[in-house]
Amino acid sequence: IAEAVVVFPSSRIYDEFDFKGQPNITIDALCAVSCRIFASITPDSRKMAMNLLIQMPKGFYSVGGIAESIDPATNQKIPLEINKMPSVTIVNANANLVAGPLVLYVVDNSNNPDGILSMYEAEFLRRPVSKLPKSVTVMSATPFTIKQAPLEGQKVGLPQGLLATMTGYDHMDEGFCPYLYYSIDSPFPGFTMEVNGPIVSIMWDYYDFDYAPGALTGSLGISNKQTLQRSGWVSSPGYHGCPGLQPYRSSLYDF
Repeated sequence: IAEAVVVFPSSRIYDEFDFKGQPNITIDALCAVSCRIFASITPDSRKMAMNLLIQMPKGFYSVGGIAESIDPATNQKIPLEINKMPSVTIVNANANLVAGPLVLYVVDNSNNPDGILSMYEAEFLRRPVSKLPKSVTVMSATPFTIKQAPLEGQKVGLPQGLLATMTGYDHMDEGFCPYLYYSIDSPFPGFTMEVNGPIVSIMWDYYDFDYAPGALTGSLGISNKQTLQRSGWVSSPGYHGCPGLQPYRSSLYDF
């Protein structure tokens, strides 16, 4: 497998197959004004990811280092921000040009002009009932599970408006990719999403439902079983549903 990158209008998602056997890859256009780069790796791929080096004017940043950059106060991922670089090169400095499981999400900042962003590593997603976010994006190089608890207390039985896509936050509301989960105007039971892919984004309807959702948590691994009593979905390996785009790829997906 080569050139496995999934190209969206304002972002790209790379995986291990884009780097295997390649001395370098080039990201064109996305960072010409401003972009963010997020990464996720596995413990087994950490050493290889540390040798995938993003070439900057004053040095190199490793994909592994970006993946491990987490804000301890919020558990949110911290991206590498790049400005005014029409072309960005990532060098594969591994012996034999190897690479292991990884996710690299490169997104044009113009699709998030207000700067509102909540990005998490699935393994560290622990978002309590506190305030209503506009959206949350979760990524992982390993298939993962996200759960939102049902509404509690005086909110039991109330509706909760939300939708989810297997994309980054830049394609939540453009209609380009299908909503894989949609809930509105019904008593909200909570959900379990088993994500056999690298990324998922969830957006809440905070115009019509101005109360915080239930606690949101993440964990690594999926069961591949969906019960009739449980709201959510189990995704096929690498599926995103976006027309005309190849599926996500990983050596960890059970095709």
